[in-house]
Amino acid sequence: DFYKQGRSETPDELKMQFPIAKQILTAMGIKYYEIDNYEADDIIGTFSKYCDLDDRYDGLIISSDKDLLQLISKHVEIKLLKQKDYIRYNENNFKEEWGIDPINIIDLKALMGDASDNIPGVKGIGEKTALKLLVQYKTLDGIYENIDSIKGSVHEKLVNDKDNAYKRENTQLENEA
Repeated sequence: DFYKQGRSETPDELKMQFPIAKQILTAMGIKYYEIDNYEADDIIGTFSKYCDLDDRYDGLIISSDKDLLQLISKHVEIKLLKQKDYIRYNENNFKEEWGIDPINIIDLKALMGDASDNIPGVKGIGEKTALKLLVQYKTLDGIYENIDSIKGSVHEKLVNDKDNAYKRENTQLENEA
């Protein structure tokens, strides 16, 4: 499995901070969850799914991880932390700003790649071009179903690197309940 392959082990300096962080959270009355062999984004995805399935709950994810944007829904918002500020996204303002549905963050990464998650993407396709294609064709499948409508060097890049675009089986967060 290539996804996240080559990612370095959690640094010991960070691991040493976990018990202290847990003590602080406990003292503040804040619950935390950890499950062996599951990453934080998988746990966050599961909680998001619970919010989607039960109208009694709404979720707010606070993170700087853009991968989590795919979890935005009717019941889940994201406060995306930036260097000195944040952007709070819900379904409506996310779609207005990005031009795509939140779930299509998966397709965006498939096109433009993400070295930190070992997703190669289509060589030469950046975020701007990927977003333009997704606004027009909605999904990665939609792009390739209409490949003959796409001209020039973008067409060539998409055709030449189709395998890499679809090398994304595991890029969707494991948010099954």
